[in-house]
Amino acid sequence: MSGRDEGAPVAAPGPASVPMEQWGRRLSDAVRAALDAGDVAAALRLVREGDGQTRSLAKEYSLMYRGLGITVRVILDELRMSEDSAAGSGAAAGAAVAVHRFRSDFVRIMGQVWGDAPPPPGPVGSPADEARECVALLEFGEQRFDTEQRRLAEQVAAALEGGEVERARELLDRKEAGQFVPLHDRLIRVMAESFAHVLAERGPDGLLQFHLDVAQGQRAGIDKWEALPARDLAHAFTFLLKQHMGTVEAREEPDRFVLEQALCGSGGRLVAGGSYAGPDALPQVRDGGVLTAGRDTLPVYCTHCPGWNTLAPQTWYGHPHVVLADPARPDGACTLHILKRSGST
Repeated sequence: MSGRDEGAPVAAPGPASVPMEQWGRRLSDAVRAALDAGDVAAALRLVREGDGQTRSLAKEYSLMYRGLGITVRVILDELRMSEDSAAGSGAAAGAAVAVHRFRSDFVRIMGQVWGDAPPPPGPVGSPADEARECVALLEFGEQRFDTEQRRLAEQVAAALEGGEVERARELLDRKEAGQFVPLHDRLIRVMAESFAHVLAERGPDGLLQFHLDVAQGQRAGIDKWEALPARDLAHAFTFLLKQHMGTVEAREEPDRFVLEQALCGSGGRLVAGGSYAGPDALPQVRDGGVLTAGRDTLPVYCTHCPGWNTLAPQTWYGHPHVVLADPARPDGACTLHILKRSGST
């Protein structure tokens, strides 16, 4: 499946040399802060050269968008293989319907944010056909996303050069909230829906195994994280979390780094936004073990984190990358601990 060799985890492009109090700040927000201070030259420099964490405004969300696409590919791969070989025709049909619904929604969102899109899909196909068509849509979206983000970044720079500060602000909002966020949020939702489907068909034990299988499909990227010193790993995780449009601050303690999310931008926004209530509610997982990070229940989307970031690294390397502390709180908050290891300070 395309993208497997790269691995899905997203990391900052450079070492954690930026002051820790700036780790959770997105580049767009740094540009806004420079404009608030009246420093148009600094804002323009950030647009073109980045902030030491993100290379440029044009590339700000490219890593995250492509990383999510790779992850969805791996999930589709695992769904298709397991559904076709073991789960039976009913489960296969359920997976196909969920993927078809995602394709329909994603085409509609593309049309809303870009003004045009591929034609909407026809009737629901087989799981293999739906997966193949979904991958083609993801590939189209990635190319178009990069083009549109680059175009808007160039327009921001042109506006700043022309002294049109308010237009630059408007373009920043369009690039971020107008384009990236709607696409990001539907990718997160299809991941959650896939996990819910597996939970319904196989139960908590089956979902945990599915998460481990998906982690294995991303192991090339996770191996790169394992090679990082603890400080750089904490920086990489902070970079990932902020690109989900969350609010995150990092601090260092003697034996760990603590990533405090006032709002987790993926699972936390699903919780705070009401995705676990109403007629189309996502399920809560009742386990009490590693799948729910020791809690009695955990929102189904959030279960991937103890699977991918705790149990899988513990199994492969003998230690977790992340330990969750009081995750998925009702307001969307979540706390992650990254423990220091010998020689990794």
